[in-house]
Amino acid sequence: MTRLVISALALSLLAGCGIKGGLERPGPMWNRDEATSEGCARQRAERERNPRVIIDARCEQPNPQ
Repeated sequence: MTRLVISALALSLLAGCGIKGGLERPGPMWNRDEATSEGCARQRAERERNPRVIIDARCEQPNPQ
């Protein structure tokens, strides 16, 4: 009985551990082009707030020359 109570207490304490804040969902498996453009827009907005943010190479616009 004591082991059961101790196990339940330990599991309840461990249940509170983990990632704090919201979780970021992965992009959808279908309509990848839309998801990629949304992800690139999100990265550019983050870059405007913090210049140290690295943008994914897929989001870089080719230079029109």
